[in-house]
Amino acid sequence: MSKGENNMEYKKSSIFSDKQKIDNRNLCLYLNFKNEKNENILNLLKLIEKDLIEKFEDDFIFDMEFNEEPITNKYLHNKFNNIGNNLNKKINLLYDAILKSESISTKFEYKDLISKRIFMEDWDMSEIEFEFDLNDIDSIKDYIINNMKNTNVDYLSEPTPQDIGLNFNCEYIERNENTENDDFGFYGFLSFNISGYILDYDFDYFINYLKDFVKKCGQILKSLCANIFISEKNFKTEYFNLFEMELIENKDIEDKEIYDEYINHHRYGLLCGIEGINYISKDLFSQIDKDKLKNDPIKVEIYENGVFVNIDKSLEDIDIDDKYEVREVLDNILIKGYCDHDVIQFMEFLGKVPIYEEEILIVEILENETRKDLYNKYFIITKNKEVEYLSLDSDKFKIHKLK
Repeated sequence: MSKGENNMEYKKSSIFSDKQKIDNRNLCLYLNFKNEKNENILNLLKLIEKDLIEKFEDDFIFDMEFNEEPITNKYLHNKFNNIGNNLNKKINLLYDAILKSESISTKFEYKDLISKRIFMEDWDMSEIEFEFDLNDIDSIKDYIINNMKNTNVDYLSEPTPQDIGLNFNCEYIERNENTENDDFGFYGFLSFNISGYILDYDFDYFINYLKDFVKKCGQILKSLCANIFISEKNFKTEYFNLFEMELIENKDIEDKEIYDEYINHHRYGLLCGIEGINYISKDLFSQIDKDKLKNDPIKVEIYENGVFVNIDKSLEDIDIDDKYEVREVLDNILIKGYCDHDVIQFMEFLGKVPIYEEEILIVEILENETRKDLYNKYFIITKNKEVEYLSLDSDKFKIHKLK
């Protein structure tokens, strides 16, 4: 093991595991904000630099981009030190990082490993066997209904050449003189993950670390919403992946143009998941039915600008039943939207997201030509927001409800 800052001990990177699937759980953070001032984003960048970059520099090799250009850690620090009040209208910071080892001690060695995919040699890549028939509507329905509340979620998968990762995006939204909405300023999100494998699945230290990071962000951003959770390496919460209001493309489904303004005001400044640790702004907290907060397993922590509404259990012990309980409390402040999914892809969300039966639509493709383009006879739409122009061509598609 390598010993990092604060005497934190890290196990070797998962890519050096014994050519077998591993428990691929990561500790993840997802947060978003809206209508924030220039000064607040500058302070947030400095906090990210200190808590999510500098903390790991002694022990990890970084592959980093700033505003879509490769950048070294040293040059990034210089840029932040000299940024002054001159922020771009769009800001993007992205990195993957891997634990230093005898074979990976430079960025060149890290990128060489990824490009050659040497770590994947001699792997036994067995095909997945499904417990449902992709071409049988009743089989698909039964599998979904029987597994929505599955508590035996499997996180086994092949390791990836990344031990920590970060993705930060924000954009300045101008005031729209043609609407009644006065919201303008920086809108954005941040995601961060750290591999459970290198922590030997002892998450406690970093759960507290990320929670403290969220508290600091809450002192800067009054609109902050955040989730901390254990899952696969994700840039988003699983709930967000189901309802993020992505355009449904290449299926002749008419949703016309979902304006950026609509997206901004339905994706940011709202909670994006139902997880073990959920932070919301004081404004959103005022919209919650306080009587429901008295129910188990909910624990509330109130701070100056925001509130944690958490499941009062260890993150590792939280199951889908707990998430359904918390969704009842937080539902009206969650993002609402729709998204389409391959059937196989959708099945991976079962037991992880507290989704309701009426939010799941199975769409049958009636035309052979259309089906050739989409490979399977069916696909899934998850939808909990009525969007005016979402419609399907009845000559090409047929919608099936679960019940």
